[in-house]
Amino acid sequence: MKLYPKPKKYEKASSEYTVTCRGENVGVYSCDVSAHPLNQVWPGYQRPKSQTEKAAFVILSSDDAVTLDISLKKSFEKVTVRPLSRKITPDVADGTVKITFPETGQYIVEFDNPHNTLAVFINPEKSFENDGDVLYFGPGVHYFDKRIELSDNQTVFIDEGAVLYGALEAFDKKNIKIVGYGIIDNSLMKREHEINGCSVLKKDRNDDSGNPIFLERCENVLIEGITIVDSSGWNVYLDGCRDVCVENIKIIGQWRYNADGVDFCNCQRGVIKNSFLRTFDDCITVKGFKRNNHLPCEDILADGCVLWCDWGRALEVGAETSAPYMKNITFRDCDIVFGTHIMMDVQHGDRATVENVRFEDIRAEYRKTAEAPLLQESRDDTYKNLDESYMPSLFEVIAIKTMWAIDEESGVMKNIYFKDISVTTEDGRIPKRARICSTDGETRIRDVHFENISVNGLLCDMDTFELNIGDGAENIIWK
Repeated sequence: MKLYPKPKKYEKASSEYTVTCRGENVGVYSCDVSAHPLNQVWPGYQRPKSQTEKAAFVILSSDDAVTLDISLKKSFEKVTVRPLSRKITPDVADGTVKITFPETGQYIVEFDNPHNTLAVFINPEKSFENDGDVLYFGPGVHYFDKRIELSDNQTVFIDEGAVLYGALEAFDKKNIKIVGYGIIDNSLMKREHEINGCSVLKKDRNDDSGNPIFLERCENVLIEGITIVDSSGWNVYLDGCRDVCVENIKIIGQWRYNADGVDFCNCQRGVIKNSFLRTFDDCITVKGFKRNNHLPCEDILADGCVLWCDWGRALEVGAETSAPYMKNITFRDCDIVFGTHIMMDVQHGDRATVENVRFEDIRAEYRKTAEAPLLQESRDDTYKNLDESYMPSLFEVIAIKTMWAIDEESGVMKNIYFKDISVTTEDGRIPKRARICSTDGETRIRDVHFENISVNGLLCDMDTFELNIGDGAENIIWK
């Protein structure tokens, strides 16, 4: 087991939690997260801090089980450790919580409700390669007021106990690594003017703006170990890239508009695995996007991830599907511990043929109460839950021309699979409102397969979910 040095000059320390391991203090970081699901399309100004609340996280390394003692300044009645699939029971005595985490991974300790959480990130004990062309950031705080552009065969090593303020990017480069157990803090970077958190053309960009990681048409990329906080837009934006591996990253502290987690846009052979993403928009998304829409999107895998979605979709294909084709996309063995709109969906609005999309072994968690998403109409709007009985939808397959569609022609969706999907609800209710339909009158949806869909351990059929099968949908199979 190894505890990391906490940078003395990094002001984002939490005073709400005290965490110890074997009698040693574990540094607790504070971050801002969205307090309520109130959002809007980029209005030209950033979201106000008044719409946020505090969360906390700790980072350490161990290849063995880890026992943490946690105390909280606030009083509480109930402690829940998520994902529930890990089956971890906390020991609570005299206001202190003792929890044994059985293995490496990412966990959420929830005190009474989702507004009081401590994330626990346990990395495997590992030494990263530190030779060749390396930009090394050791323990401490490092400030950059402009983006760092990477070269071929270059490694960025953000070591444990290091915080890098800034943004990393590369264009048409090969053999890039961004690794280490440190933190990328994007809070000093401004938002670009284009919608969706996406960058404008490079020549028009301001030095003090940029996504935490933006890679365009890069090949043979490894992103491993890092934690990203406070993104100005999409956190890891991959556009037209090939052979990308994203492993054991942690995304937390997201509250600014359209703060997606990881977006694979027109990429080939990409994987994200064993990672944690708490985002203020879609967590993991596969898109056909306008920047490189001459390229297909294929062979994308999301595996073994823990997802918390404060707005949007946890696992998604779309909504942008501008590509020659998009195929062989798999979301597998993931825990969705919090959702707002839809847990899993395929949303098609452009010309691509979208086929062989698989959601397999996905576990979705629902609390007794959920806040219905609300679109902000003016700068001074505040959140009010308009539907006390609201539950996020479990899945959706829809063809729809959204404001982000750029292709006049329509494509087709086929061979979509939902298999071994298990839902846990605290009050026994079943998430409904699921739909499969084409709203544009042209795109066809066919061969959508459902197998072994259960709620609280009981197998469900199509009628249980009140599945709405609309125009353009053919051959919907449930077994």
